[in-house]
Amino acid sequence: MSARQPLVRTERDGAWVGWMGAPLRYAALGTDTADRYALSVGGVSAGGGPTPHRHGFAETFVLLRGSATFTAGNRTAEVPTGGAVTIGAGTAHYLRAGPDGAEFLVLVGPAGFDRFQLETGDPLPGPGAPVPPFDPVRFAARVAAVAPNYAIDMNPPEAFAQEPNVRVVPPGRGRTVASAGDLYRFLATGDDTGGAYAIWEAVVPPGGGPPPHVHSCEDEGFYVLEGEVTFTVNGRRVVATAGTCANMPPGVPHHFRNESDRPARMLILVAPAGFEQMFFEVGRELPEGATTTEPPTPTEIEHLLRVAPKYGIEIRAPGTP
Repeated sequence: MSARQPLVRTERDGAWVGWMGAPLRYAALGTDTADRYALSVGGVSAGGGPTPHRHGFAETFVLLRGSATFTAGNRTAEVPTGGAVTIGAGTAHYLRAGPDGAEFLVLVGPAGFDRFQLETGDPLPGPGAPVPPFDPVRFAARVAAVAPNYAIDMNPPEAFAQEPNVRVVPPGRGRTVASAGDLYRFLATGDDTGGAYAIWEAVVPPGGGPPPHVHSCEDEGFYVLEGEVTFTVNGRRVVATAGTCANMPPGVPHHFRNESDRPARMLILVAPAGFEQMFFEVGRELPEGATTTEPPTPTEIEHLLRVAPKYGIEIRAPGTP
């Protein structure tokens, strides 16, 4: 059993902060994940975005709403809703939201940027609280004073002439595999993040979900995008809807299942990376753009059970504590 407790937070829970005039919610903090990652959700108004900067951790943006133009090194990409951008450590970057603004889920690994934003933003008591008016001059001065404490370089102009470490995954694209009846579309792997984390989108059909299992090495995080997923953690059931975040430390028995009559969609991440490679070994490759898959065959299940221990996964029989 892990010394850390599993985490389940609804869409209203977490640490809230006013950031550049908009509310930002940290669904998972470094204090929740032994600093392996932090996960936030926030918005940017039309044309808005941070000033150019770079830092020593990987960062993935998943566009939940709207669009944005990302500049990383000497490369620029327009990313619509459903797209994802992963920027490797040390790559200078910035973004500008499209005409309708943008909402992002942002994953950083390792954590630390969460503390930076909480220190430089305006603390909020919770969802719906008024956000103080944005003062660009005051904000810039505060960021400039604090950024060096977090190894964040706010003045990297020469870095935008360099080839970036960046991966852009358009909506519906990315390597896609079927595993245990679910469909996984990979947005970033350890190769993209220096081994810090991997993240993928999961489509879980009614009745879908993996068997009970325990990770020995990595934290496993979840963020429900659509539908309903029931998590069973240490024997306790939690029904999670859109906006719910969960984290399972190593050693915590858990599994999830779609007990509804409609497909569910969520993001799954592991930190550190490595576990994603199991799905490439045992999963069935699907064409990019696939949205459904067939139930697993007995042969596929046998293959999963045989390979899982290689990746530090203990699969347990249903009902096993």
